[in-house]
Amino acid sequence: MTDEPTRGRTRDAVTTSAVDPPEATGTPVVMTDAYVQIDTANLSCFGMEVSIEPENKPVEIITFCGVQDFPGPTKWHLKCKFVQSFATGSVDATLSAALSAYTSAGTPATFRVRPYKSQAVGPTNPSYEGSAIPQPYIVFGGAAGAASEVDIDWILTAPPSKVTA
Repeated sequence: MTDEPTRGRTRDAVTTSAVDPPEATGTPVVMTDAYVQIDTANLSCFGMEVSIEPENKPVEIITFCGVQDFPGPTKWHLKCKFVQSFATGSVDATLSAALSAYTSAGTPATFRVRPYKSQAVGPTNPSYEGSAIPQPYIVFGGAAGAASEVDIDWILTAPPSKVTA
């Protein structure tokens, strides 16, 4: 091989060192079949985006010798984007009931999300589950001719559980 750029070459043409670990295998998750449940409502067919995200808060210590960061607390978020629907048992009913339950009684909303709603929960289709604190959200809105979208960003009460069986 020459020192030319690898443009147009396949991955098979790349050589590896004997000390390199073998390449990981698997199938990328393409978000076309995700499962999204809030409390007892399956909102998958209204879902446009979903993520469970950590928010890391490092602690910065400044002394006469310099600046150093240390690991701090991690806050977890359930973030979803839905197409709004006011049908019974749908997006608005579910989100507003969850917010009302938390506001009136301090009851967090439960959630379950997984990559593939058409497959059973397992090692290659884990379910991430937990409880989240509902926050007020934009009830509806959008541009002319576009779907009304609802975004939520709810803080988890604890890190999510990963269920594989």
